[in-house]
Amino acid sequence: MKRIVLFSPLMLRSIKVKEKEYTLYDAACDNLALRVQPSGAMSWVTWQKHAGKVRRVTLGRFDALSLEDARLHANSDTLTDPMDARKMLLASPPSLTFAALARLFLTSKTGVYSEGGIASFTIYLKNQLLPAFGSLAVNRITTANVAQWFYAFSKQSPGGANQAIGHFTTLMNWGQSHGHLPETFNNPARPIKRNRRAARGRVLSADQLRSLAVTLNDAPSRYSDAVDAIMIILLTGCRSGEILRLKWSEVEDTQLKLTRTKTGPRNVILTAPVKARLEARKKLVISEHVFPSRHNPNQPMTTISGAWKTLKRLADLPEDVRLHDLRHTYASHSIMSGESLAITGKLLGHKSARSTEVYAHLDAGHLSLIADKVSKLVVKAME
Repeated sequence: MKRIVLFSPLMLRSIKVKEKEYTLYDAACDNLALRVQPSGAMSWVTWQKHAGKVRRVTLGRFDALSLEDARLHANSDTLTDPMDARKMLLASPPSLTFAALARLFLTSKTGVYSEGGIASFTIYLKNQLLPAFGSLAVNRITTANVAQWFYAFSKQSPGGANQAIGHFTTLMNWGQSHGHLPETFNNPARPIKRNRRAARGRVLSADQLRSLAVTLNDAPSRYSDAVDAIMIILLTGCRSGEILRLKWSEVEDTQLKLTRTKTGPRNVILTAPVKARLEARKKLVISEHVFPSRHNPNQPMTTISGAWKTLKRLADLPEDVRLHDLRHTYASHSIMSGESLAITGKLLGHKSARSTEVYAHLDAGHLSLIADKVSKLVVKAME
């Protein structure tokens, strides 16, 4: 079994020689390892693919090549001299600082990202990314810098570290695509493996969905706005904020053309049940907002959390079921219907399948049917 550890100066000083040769693999760089021999000799090694075959390549002696230079060379596909990576980095003039790039990014996304999306991004910037990288020129930030910060933060919050490094990558990609960074720029966070995440939230079972449907159909009229919003969230997979601040100008014949979401503008396909509910609302609502505030029709509703708390209690749902779990339920039923993570991610407005993976819950009843089906196939094969 591969021994994977996070290389750091302190860890490397504590390495012990053993009777047999062994190899340690760097958690911060997929392609770097340290070979430790019984004689006490230690060397940096990496792997290169040539003519369809993978061969091990020695980068240099442990005492002659720093950890940072070894990582730089292991991440390079073309350099032959371990010191060339360091020379190339220092030869190019410093780019704009990370803090300056962050300011440009936030300015460009104001009015495009939702207020909640901007706020979340800003929190990670202020608390983590700017203290770690703010004063550094972007092209002076190395994989070693990012790895040291990422694994330290991971000890406190594995999920938070994943979210923060995702924001870091978003900034790098945006800077490159908008000409603030050269086309040859390589994201220093690319080699770093994110922390393994379990699926977040929960998915409502078939029985719970039926119970919720009965409760919504029989709900008192004072909950009519919340009932409509809940049904639209459940049938589209949208975030609650996207639906509550929806304007009639964003409602088209076949789709919702959302102008402000967590990740920017996106379109949402309208199905017949959603269309019918929206058409019924349009006959009753006199406002530019689909869900106007009852206190000020010129403003949208900001929350239905109180109504949701009451309705889920009447539906006998677990206390910890969140409104956002309706989005999880939509995603899970998409996957259970046979759709791929990529297609489900498109429906949810995700930029990558990795974001969709955390929504991939499966109903216990559905898993039971699959297990039974597989069992029968195995028995048949054995016969």
